[in-house]
Amino acid sequence: MAETPRRGLARDSMGVFAAQMVVTVIGMGTGILTARVLGPRDRGLLQLLILLPTTLSNFVKLGVPQANIYFIRRKGASPSAVVSNSLWLAIVLGGLCAGVCWLGRDWLLTKIIKEAPPITLPPVLLLLPFVLLQGYLQAVVAAQERFREYNFQNLAPTVLGFVGMMVVLLWFKLGLIGAVVTQTVIVAGVTVWLAIRVNRTAPVRLTWDGELGREMLGFGGKSYLQTLASTLHFRIDQYMIAYLLDPAHVGIYAVAVNLTNLLLKIPDATGTVLYPRLAAAGERDAHAATSLVCRQTLFITGAAGLCYAIFGPFAIRLLYGARFAGAVKPMLLMLPGIVMIALYLILTRNFTSRNRQEVNIVAALAALVVNVGANWVLIPRYGISGAAVSTAISYSAAALFLLFVFVRESGHSVGETVLVDRADVGKLFRVAVRAARPAAE
Repeated sequence: MAETPRRGLARDSMGVFAAQMVVTVIGMGTGILTARVLGPRDRGLLQLLILLPTTLSNFVKLGVPQANIYFIRRKGASPSAVVSNSLWLAIVLGGLCAGVCWLGRDWLLTKIIKEAPPITLPPVLLLLPFVLLQGYLQAVVAAQERFREYNFQNLAPTVLGFVGMMVVLLWFKLGLIGAVVTQTVIVAGVTVWLAIRVNRTAPVRLTWDGELGREMLGFGGKSYLQTLASTLHFRIDQYMIAYLLDPAHVGIYAVAVNLTNLLLKIPDATGTVLYPRLAAAGERDAHAATSLVCRQTLFITGAAGLCYAIFGPFAIRLLYGARFAGAVKPMLLMLPGIVMIALYLILTRNFTSRNRQEVNIVAALAALVVNVGANWVLIPRYGISGAAVSTAISYSAAALFLLFVFVRESGHSVGETVLVDRADVGKLFRVAVRAARPAAE
């Protein structure tokens, strides 16, 4: 009986990972295109503008995605009621956030997205309700374990983005403004499509379920602090570079970040599939599954990181050109932290599934403080290489803290959680063979 869920986990994880790798390859193509056409300065501005709605949405997301999965899987809540509440929350919270940011647009344009044309801000803020709704609905799809649809929803905007950027930048030559508008149209369109798909299995009712809403927000409040701190932790370095240096440095640093973040597709795919299963499992089984997945994921991510260290410098110069050669050193410096954050991404799912988000909150807040402090000292002295060192230190600190608490609560040793054995390697090999077999056939 124990083998069936494990095979299902491996199959779904491989499916999500394969889709994310396709997304990654196409996303790299988009990144190379925008870097070569726009150059470091405008590529840096595009990076900041694309990140802005995602970052801002986390201030008002209120942990609803995690609550959606938790209440559908563990509490048996009606998916229709969850979706309906999510729609209202996205409209109200996204609209309020966009309005506040519009009132503070002068500060944003002079402090955070310096040198960005003012015309680029309205389409970015318009995205806020769509970004919120997309995150809420993706959680519903994951809770229902409809991972094929989940994968397609992630793939569609990437393909459309690549095609759209080619048309806008190479054919119409509309530059930064055209790229921003294209991104807005694609994200909004894909979100509407996702809402239509979700409505087929969980029909939307234009009513607010008050009791469920209070419970969702109560649970989500804990996840909210965790998600907000984590997002700021992952993004603050780029905003601090923009504040302390200039958009051109952001553009170069973004190449290093975007390349190394490809490694995080491995733990993110596994964690996406793992979390609904942990939420439905008993504590003992959840700990055992987490320990197994942690050590296997850390092994794969570490091996991929070694390949990055060997081939990454050549790839940056070949793909992005000499203007972005400055991304090589930051990429190498942040690699250890990127490998360690793989552990963090799995362990946070364990604590959230058990309604123990306070552990994740402490880890994320402490890491955020370390990251901000280190960036404030190191960026003025060492530029974007200082930001990369700050990333490695803070990512590793967050992962080690969660590992310490998990080992103490689960009864699984550090070795059981981070070190693979011969049996693990054999399982990974068999999963890879099974995944490759359909492609070969």
